Amino acid sequence: MPTASVVIFLACAFVAEIIGTMAGFGAATVLTPIASLFMDIRTAVAVVACFHLFGNASRISFFRRHVHWGIVWRFGLPGVAMSLAGAQAAAWLSPDHIRLALGGFLILYVLAELRRASSSPIPATTATLLIGGVASGFIAGLIGTGGAIRSACLLAFGLPKEAYIGTSAVIALLVDATRLPVYLAQQFIPSAYIPLVISLTGVAFAGAWMGRRLVRRVSSVRFKQLVLGLLLLMGAKLIWDGWHP
Repeated sequence: MPTASVVIFLACAFVAEIIGTMAGFGAATVLTPIASLFMDIRTAVAVVACFHLFGNASRISFFRRHVHWGIVWRFGLPGVAMSLAGAQAAAWLSPDHIRLALGGFLILYVLAELRRASSSPIPATTATLLIGGVASGFIAGLIGTGGAIRSACLLAFGLPKEAYIGTSAVIALLVDATRLPVYLAQQFIPSAYIPLVISLTGVAFAGAWMGRRLVRRVSSVRFKQLVLGLLLLMGAKLIWDGWHP
């Protein structure tokens, strides 16, 4: 990649990680389409997966004391298993149909959440965690992003924003650690991109650090509004991508 392209890509990655840290998801969703402008789509997915792992590790280092481990195990373990199943199903299921269904679900969820100021339309139960983990992991394996549905489920538990971010990061890291070795085994990342991947380590840490500082200045109400707003945008983007493959 030309030097100018590298600088632009790293700057975009920095902004994406700030967004991902503040909302608990979205870094990969923002960065993957940008990365595809600079490199082959398979390489883009793998490079962003590395960045996503670095970002989640950075968030965990900042919010580790707030992680809700009970939620991590009940949501994360089914998610890890189903991410592999989703990757296998990608060969025979239409990702576009999944995008349409997930996008519609997210928009309906946000609308229901906005109408119910006192309670979440998703119950805060163990069943929610298990079903959410299965759905999130499967979708992550199928279309490369499961953060939105993970966030919708975690919002139901009314976690403090620090616990929400830390818990979401641990769950995402488990999924990243499951899928990334597959990409590396398939040699999706050519050796020429290794220096870029190494550079993303520092960018991810810096973005997570900045995101943490900004989160501290945002009230819990504003934080929830931010997450809901990004979920709405994510739903709209998924529907658009489903209709325009």
